[in-house]
Amino acid sequence: MKFTIILEPKGQKRARGRAFLVGGKAIAGKPRKDEEQLLEEEKLLTLMYAHRPSEPLQGPLVLGIKAFLPIPKSKSKKWQAAALAGEIRPTTKPDLDNCIKNLKDVCQGVFWRDDKQVVEYLPGTGKYYGDPARWEIEIETMDKAISRGLF
Repeated sequence: MKFTIILEPKGQKRARGRAFLVGGKAIAGKPRKDEEQLLEEEKLLTLMYAHRPSEPLQGPLVLGIKAFLPIPKSKSKKWQAAALAGEIRPTTKPDLDNCIKNLKDVCQGVFWRDDKQVVEYLPGTGKYYGDPARWEIEIETMDKAISRGLF
């Protein structure tokens, strides 16, 4: 399955826990997700829901994610054109791994049972500039990806 979600990609926020001393040992506490993070995940899931399979996918899966970030308006027209053409790629936040983690967490229980089912990423997975800002997502079983000659 392949679909596009018109929503600016956001990364999974890093849990900034605190360390506590319990019985003389340091224990790291992980805070809950903040409201902003939950709202972003809810927006993404709402837009993705129309593309969900009737049942969560089973077995090993292959995932392709292209996160198209907004083009900075402060840059020159020449720079913006190069960014749209894919000649310039984003090296700013959010980090690619945080974008992927955010999307995988949102998909859990809807597109697949557990994100550990994702065993490979499709070529081209990455951050790009685009207008409009969006997610381009492709999910398929490993068997189908192999039969298509991707691996």
